[in-house]
Amino acid sequence: MSEIKNPNSLSRSDEIKRGNYAIVDSRVDQYRHLEKPLRIDSQKLVDELHAGESSIIIELFEVDTSRFSGEILRFHNGETVQGDIVFHSKTYKPFPFEISDFEVKGDGSMPRPKISLANVDGYISRLLREKNDFVGLQVTRIRTFLKYLDAENFVDNINPFGSPDPTARFPDDIFIVNQKTEESKESVTFELVSSLDLEEANVPTRIMYSHHCPWSYRGIGCSYGSIDMANSQYWSHGKEEDRLYRSYTQIGFPVADENDKNIITDYGFSAAGNASWQSQNTDEGVPFVYSGQYNSTGIYSSGDWVKVSNLHPNDETEELVFVAKPTGIMATHFEGTALTFFNVSGKDPRFDKQNWIQDSCSKTITACKMRYRFNTQGLRFGGFPGIDKYKYQ
Repeated sequence: MSEIKNPNSLSRSDEIKRGNYAIVDSRVDQYRHLEKPLRIDSQKLVDELHAGESSIIIELFEVDTSRFSGEILRFHNGETVQGDIVFHSKTYKPFPFEISDFEVKGDGSMPRPKISLANVDGYISRLLREKNDFVGLQVTRIRTFLKYLDAENFVDNINPFGSPDPTARFPDDIFIVNQKTEESKESVTFELVSSLDLEEANVPTRIMYSHHCPWSYRGIGCSYGSIDMANSQYWSHGKEEDRLYRSYTQIGFPVADENDKNIITDYGFSAAGNASWQSQNTDEGVPFVYSGQYNSTGIYSSGDWVKVSNLHPNDETEELVFVAKPTGIMATHFEGTALTFFNVSGKDPRFDKQNWIQDSCSKTITACKMRYRFNTQGLRFGGFPGIDKYKYQ
């Protein structure tokens, strides 16, 4: 937003400096909720199961709603322990629910468990409206023994039954929410399935395309705009006239729309219509300025580019990138000062195509070259051109 927040004043917590530019990586914490697999101590598990008086089995559940920018919901049924349970430094809240059909059958069919959550004051129903009925979310069942819970669960932080050990547990049962089967004022019931038992699942999950890239733009696999890709050792240019464009793509600025139309040269941007610092940046070949997350009350000058949360449930890219077009002067004054440069105000970039350009990828080799032609590590194209059919003369 040109008048409200000069991009040059971004805090150190929001940016990482590379030369004269501020590189903002929207994907650094994208997978912060994911953890490395925990090695299970199978010997302790076997010893406890064969003990004369084994400890009580504690059952914990996690529902990962991070694909909808939510958190991991952790809970237990409150039967063995009425209050919070802390395991592996994570807190599980007591919540009334029932589970069934977790047993593995001898006929080789995969279980399709049911889980019914109490809909206290419509709490679950409200979550469902925001998160697509939980369909596709991962549900994890964790089972351990009372003696291996963290010490803070007990008086004076001393576990009287044994020593805390997060590795002493059964292998986690991981399922996917297949569908919501029932919803009422009292409860909401879901059907869970194995990831291999999904009706629309493909094995292998990656399909080979000849001229189409399957990666999510600016997501994992593509990596355009990430901090790792901004490392200068991965970029070079043979001609001096290519230096500015190489710097531009190295730091992940907007490049083209979904039809490979160049945003820099083909949309009528000019220094005369931009704010003062954008006019200066055009001398360095950078007509755009990063203006942070989109604010519906802000005023954005021509060339400001913003990020907006991606609400698509099947796209791993957390944020979308948009550039304000040089289409007119929507806000004429700001705090008594006349605004003479092109600007956009009060228009959500996700829906206003007239005043905003979305930085998109056509998923072709051409689009990949527009971003990675000066990268020494090669293109990030995820297709396989070599599998295309050729006619021999």
